[in-house]
Amino acid sequence: MADECGRREFVKRVILQAGVLSAGLRGQVPHEPGRMPLVAFRIAPAHWMTDDRFQALLDFFARHSGAVEELAFFTSHTHPPLPLDEVARRAERLRKVLPRVRQRGMQAGINVLATLGHHEENLAYSLQGPWQRVMDPQGNICRGSFCPAHPELIDYARRLHTLMAEVGPDFIWIDDDVRLAGHKPVTFTCFCDLCVRQFSDEVGSRFTRETLVAAFNTGPLEARLRLRREWLERNRRVVDNLFRNIEEAVHKVRPGLPLGFMTGDRFYEGYDFARWAKTLSGPGHAPVRWRPGGGFYSDDWPLGLVDKAHALGRQVSALAPEIEIIESELENFPYQLLRKSEQTTVVEAAAYMAAGCTATAFNVLSMYPDPLDEYVPLFERICQYRPFYQKLQSALGRSPAEGIWPAWNSDLFTTVNLDGDWLANSQLPFTQAYVLGEVGIPLCYHPGGRTATALAGSTVFAFPQQELSGIFAGGVLMDGEAWLAMKRLGLERWTGVSELENVDRDANEVFSSHALNGRFAGWSRDCRQSFWPERAYRLQPQGNDAGILARMVDYGGRDLGPCATACTNELGGRVVVLGYYPWSQIHSLAKSSQMKAVCAWLSRERLPAVVESFAKVAIWIRKDVKGNVAVVLLNASLNPIKKLSLRVLTEEIRFTHFSPETDASEILGERLLSPKGYVRVVLSDLAPWSVHLVASGGVQRGRKRGSTS
Repeated sequence: MADECGRREFVKRVILQAGVLSAGLRGQVPHEPGRMPLVAFRIAPAHWMTDDRFQALLDFFARHSGAVEELAFFTSHTHPPLPLDEVARRAERLRKVLPRVRQRGMQAGINVLATLGHHEENLAYSLQGPWQRVMDPQGNICRGSFCPAHPELIDYARRLHTLMAEVGPDFIWIDDDVRLAGHKPVTFTCFCDLCVRQFSDEVGSRFTRETLVAAFNTGPLEARLRLRREWLERNRRVVDNLFRNIEEAVHKVRPGLPLGFMTGDRFYEGYDFARWAKTLSGPGHAPVRWRPGGGFYSDDWPLGLVDKAHALGRQVSALAPEIEIIESELENFPYQLLRKSEQTTVVEAAAYMAAGCTATAFNVLSMYPDPLDEYVPLFERICQYRPFYQKLQSALGRSPAEGIWPAWNSDLFTTVNLDGDWLANSQLPFTQAYVLGEVGIPLCYHPGGRTATALAGSTVFAFPQQELSGIFAGGVLMDGEAWLAMKRLGLERWTGVSELENVDRDANEVFSSHALNGRFAGWSRDCRQSFWPERAYRLQPQGNDAGILARMVDYGGRDLGPCATACTNELGGRVVVLGYYPWSQIHSLAKSSQMKAVCAWLSRERLPAVVESFAKVAIWIRKDVKGNVAVVLLNASLNPIKKLSLRVLTEEIRFTHFSPETDASEILGERLLSPKGYVRVVLSDLAPWSVHLVASGGVQRGRKRGSTS
């Protein structure tokens, strides 16, 4: 075995040296195994299984030599696992393909599309092992996905990844079929006999599938939460055990080979990214890479881009800082060009880097064995944006985002459907708070970057009381459902509200003369409960110290009571409770201005930045180790913005404005007397759905704009 491994390494070195030489002769960027990628492409089998299509693929990328660092080759174009004999056949083909990629100056890796399987598809030509498929709480199965706890699947995974490692790739990606939720036609898994029996042994109670599901939904609250947490911990271990076996198999063949994993928001699986990454690294501490993902396949709903950016930011925040290669999963499946514009695609990649990724894995080319001519304009557009991506990578690195933190943790999934069917499909309430990011308020993804916390609904139950105490000693923006959760825990005294009552119809919000409302005292908001039903809560302030930000008034002018309060609590924290449509319809001038003022107050005037203008702009604030500020702005509207005023907390007054479409320009900010520590920066002419970087410090050849005082 040692001789065989040595032979493989020698052959690899010869191939690499030949690749460097031939690339240098053609003036291309040579392949460097340790180089930090910026732009990667994922390639369907249709483009590498035959010589003619593969040569056409290489010619496609030769149009902009050096623009792409790496190619990752999908093992399949359908989503269940393949039989091992077919895997071996494709491995032999990849053995011939990968060196030719390196000769073109790119790294060459493998994307294992299916380890346990995604969905039911192409079953006739997929793995037919008589093994346990994943099972939902009702006993239904997905015929295209196998239970990851079963020894047969674990053995298959070891053999599959051994075959891939023997090919000699620069890296191997494990795709996001390694999950326990979302294997169509079933959702939450796995409740097969083995999984239920193992869980019973782990917790010391004997369950059947039926009694286990019932126990999740009945009994005292703390008992239900505890059992749900134990189930999430089991899910974490199941994934971790599979990864341990894959790591052992791969590194037995290729010690040090980088392994990567594609994820989504894995709340049901326990969001244990740090543990899984450590397992994939193995005892030899091999490099690990990550590919955060989520669903945004067309620009029918453009704000889905921003939602996905926040999802990727959450995923990145769960990773250890030593993981540097984090490629966003940018996918245009089913790759029909009119479904998503070139502009959306290139801006999308930048937004994902703003949220925390360090590179982009583009999955945008056809999955069919047809010429790629129609994709040339998209590729050229990506290449045009590459210098901007490079600037983002160097300016942002792995620095965390700063701002308001919509609170969550790895136990969050235990809190959904607290008084009903836990595993019925439902939305996690904390995601509603991300609407703040649509009106120019910066958000963060990890409590280490927070200047205040947004608490929504049952999220409260995910945190132990000691952690809640720390949260409420800072700044908290919360909704009525979160208040009800605090009352259930006996902690409502920290909120400034002693009681609330539902008002289910005909309520309007009218702003008070409180200082946080500024010039908008008397302005109103009608969210039309008859059209968009939502609870609206009348709040009873606790004592005389709680300020009233807004009251509810019906259509006849009758006062229905306070619906928004602000207080400083016994812990020294500042708390604002929003009882009326807290996370929806905040896009008016008065409401968005109020929310900016509230978030600044909760942050004790330490909000890292805020958009002063009335504009639909998403911003991300990052700082490097030296304290240099970088602000990424996305004009998330079809309206051009002639002037955009941005308030930044910094000692610097010189900034550089970078745009993919224009030359870098220097801006001199205006130092503000109030609030202290802030500088106003004014940008001009932001096109619709355009992305920009504003970084502290000037440029030598920049065009100076603005003034200072």
